[in-house]
Amino acid sequence: MQLKLAGAVLGFALALASGAHAQVSVSTTNTVYREAGGGLETTSITPSLRIQGTIQDRVTLRAGWEADVVSGASVAVVDAPGAVDAITSATEWSDFRNTATAGFGIKSEYATLEGSYTYGTENDYRSHAFALTASAQLFERNTTFSLTYGRGFDRVCNLLQPRAQESVDRVRMPSSEGCFEDDAGREELKLALHTVQGAWTQAWAPIFATQLTLSAQILNGYQGNPYRAVWLGRVAAQENHPENRARYAAGLGLRFWVNPLKGALQLSTRVYRDTWDVSSITAEAAWEQRVLEGFTVRARLRYYNQTGAAFYSDDYVRFPRGQYFTGDRELSPMSSWLVGGHVAYDVPPGEDGGVGPFAGFVILAKFDWVKYDFRDFHYGDAAVPNDRAIMATLGLEASF
Repeated sequence: MQLKLAGAVLGFALALASGAHAQVSVSTTNTVYREAGGGLETTSITPSLRIQGTIQDRVTLRAGWEADVVSGASVAVVDAPGAVDAITSATEWSDFRNTATAGFGIKSEYATLEGSYTYGTENDYRSHAFALTASAQLFERNTTFSLTYGRGFDRVCNLLQPRAQESVDRVRMPSSEGCFEDDAGREELKLALHTVQGAWTQAWAPIFATQLTLSAQILNGYQGNPYRAVWLGRVAAQENHPENRARYAAGLGLRFWVNPLKGALQLSTRVYRDTWDVSSITAEAAWEQRVLEGFTVRARLRYYNQTGAAFYSDDYVRFPRGQYFTGDRELSPMSSWLVGGHVAYDVPPGEDGGVGPFAGFVILAKFDWVKYDFRDFHYGDAAVPNDRAIMATLGLEASF
């Protein structure tokens, strides 16, 4: 299926390129994420292909494909009792995700309307989503306001358990086998998502700009992990999350160009809170530097810190939290540090204004290292061993 999607995207590019006065760009990336330690690991390989064509500077058409090949080992029953070490006896798993996206943009002198539709499939997940964005430029194009609305329609596979009257009676799903098949002992649960985001971008001076973003999201439906169970004292029950969740976030970023150094300082911060009582703050600093003709180097440092969900407990046997329970480490109090950067090379054009057969060609390489601190999450008495991760991306973009 992934070959068919990639072929469709390439066919879309050729159709755009054959159109009159069309400017077409093609980009591809491949990202590798690796997290490991103490018998627990996750490896994700994410290739993508995107096409964008602009016709007479007014109408833009887009298409894209992305896959995610994920494998690893994880603890199936959090805080399981007994002599067997839950970490060294971790359960191996794998998944494969395909996502196809199509979109458009219509631009006037001072306003733009954009829309997109995305369809994704996994072994145990199906998703449909669309988004609409309207933006306007004011005051000699120094001010830009944008508003985005997104809607998601997701279906999650879970184990069919009609006799389980209470959440503590539900056991975890052993595998994705039989998902989205008739009479296979599985059921489909829905998850609806509504997202609204507004942004104000302001150029205060030729060397200084800021951006303020406000966003809200409402989720309704199944939001747990069907494969994960939590030990409750006498039974291991499939984790149980509330069906409703509202999220709110505000972010502020600034960019200051330092002309003598031919570089830019970038600072940003984001605050977040939701109705599960998770609140967080993110702070990031980055420096982007032009090194040689066509070469740009960017280094960044990011800090993240959050509180735990209201129903989170590190041990539900001794410290229960009512009707809800979770084995998700990312709903516990946690923090992280990220150090990384990227190198981009925009190949300088030749005497004819192009780069070989292309109008432009860009090469991008990124690398990030992340250190997590799960200060109140344990597997029994053991701390989280896989608390470090690396991410590496290689990307190419050609325009013609």
